[in-house]
Amino acid sequence: MITPGINKFLEKHLILVLSVLFLIALGPLMAQRDFTPSNELRYLNIADEALQGGHLFAFTNQGEPYADKPPLYIWMIMLCKLIFGRHSMFALSLFSFIPAFGIIWIMDRWLRETRPSVTVRDRAAAALMLGSSALFLGMSVFLRMDMLLCFFITASLYVFHRRYRGLGNPSAQSILLPVLIFLALFTKGPVGLMVPPLAIIVYLAVERRIREAGKYIGWKTWGIIAGLSALWFTGVWFDGGKDYLNNLLFHQTVDRAVNAFHHKEPFWYYAVAIWYIMAPYSLMTVPVSFAGSFGKRQDSTEKLFSSVFIPTFILLSLFSSKLAIYLAPVIPFMTYFTFMKASDIGSRKWFNVSLAIPEAILALAGIAVVAGLSIGNRMPAIGDIADTYPFISSPFIYAGAIILAVGFVTAILTLFLRKSWKNSIIVSAATMLAFVFSVSFEMKQANDFIGFGNLSDDLIEWSGNTGMEKISDRTDIYTMFIYRPENMSVYLGCPIKNYGEDSERFISEAPSTGYLIIMTEDLSGSEDLFRFLENRQKMVSGPYTVYKL
Repeated sequence: MITPGINKFLEKHLILVLSVLFLIALGPLMAQRDFTPSNELRYLNIADEALQGGHLFAFTNQGEPYADKPPLYIWMIMLCKLIFGRHSMFALSLFSFIPAFGIIWIMDRWLRETRPSVTVRDRAAAALMLGSSALFLGMSVFLRMDMLLCFFITASLYVFHRRYRGLGNPSAQSILLPVLIFLALFTKGPVGLMVPPLAIIVYLAVERRIREAGKYIGWKTWGIIAGLSALWFTGVWFDGGKDYLNNLLFHQTVDRAVNAFHHKEPFWYYAVAIWYIMAPYSLMTVPVSFAGSFGKRQDSTEKLFSSVFIPTFILLSLFSSKLAIYLAPVIPFMTYFTFMKASDIGSRKWFNVSLAIPEAILALAGIAVVAGLSIGNRMPAIGDIADTYPFISSPFIYAGAIILAVGFVTAILTLFLRKSWKNSIIVSAATMLAFVFSVSFEMKQANDFIGFGNLSDDLIEWSGNTGMEKISDRTDIYTMFIYRPENMSVYLGCPIKNYGEDSERFISEAPSTGYLIIMTEDLSGSEDLFRFLENRQKMVSGPYTVYKL
């Protein structure tokens, strides 16, 4: 039982306490995880090239123009490199973690302002429900600009709603709102510009006060956004020229929206994605939020939240380019709408069932892993997996599986014995954080299968560059059968020539110096390549084999 003194402390500092607990749980992962080749290494390489070339607005990746993203996030990576002298995973992860808890702080404050009677337990459950939902939790540590975008969108709508309710300084809010909208644009692009005004217009229409739209998003708002955008585009023009500016304004916006050249998906893509990005609470949040949005009993805050996620969901579905992570802006509003609506409705049996099903699946997953690790090599299939991924036999993985099993069984018992779906959410969130904390201690070994850091360190040492951070830029590095290897140059400091799956071309060109990096399992697929390499010196690093040419 919480004492009055602790309860009073938590009333004032709940989000700070939760942020510390999340940081403790996620800290080992943030400190030890390697950069992923798909996006993170690319951002680092873009920042490196910008620092080398002295560019602030027009970027390149492997020497090719990169107008895909606005500069704010790249600036943050550049700043970290200048401060630390290297790319620090922990420091860069904070650019996701801090905005994540900025969002939770805003949503918690919103909840307290509009529901004064809310308890500390309820606030904790709502914050943990958001913080531990699958996509939000992942975005809290991975290096992408989506969490920062989500923060600026959330902050802009909070500022609008305070002004709408007559709270705060309207003069300051009339400037802060467009600045926040511009920062959302400056972080990720057009979505940041479109979502807040669209939500405000829909909300005012629902409130039957659409004529007041000009008060919030009138000439002053658009003038400030246009002025800041003009400064940005002027910098782009001076730094990258007319072609780069055209690429930024048209190819990377209109073309991606209408006929995507990347991530093209059907209209209904998000109708499927929403179920797993909101896991393990999606069986509750999706029905309550979408059905509740069209109900008659909604207060002003609930109307605004539904005016954010419903139009945003439709808008993003209309765009040709789709990724699950693009739905990030809807997650805080769907989660807190669900929590407020479910709290108003009261306890319902189907609430318990909707939470119990994923909890049971995760508990069974934990039990299955414990059983599998206990059996070990007595089953050939399990032995093969352990041989391929040796880190899974670690005590930390075993402990993580036990935590999953025990934690989610406890969450289920809390649902049906104590009849409290809010307490069950708290137990579920705590279980997920404890699980991540435990398995994070095997991250250094798992990094063999995540990024190129361990491979690069092994190659630098094997090549005789002991004590050096990078290989000479005159060294030739070739790759085959590796996904996005070009940004390995961040570690090695030299260009990477990728032959893809074209072993015939590699053999015909027969490089006589340097190193070939290849996925070991793919070497057996080409007898000619195997014969070409079989008598050469080699070094194995995780799933890769490096040959000296």
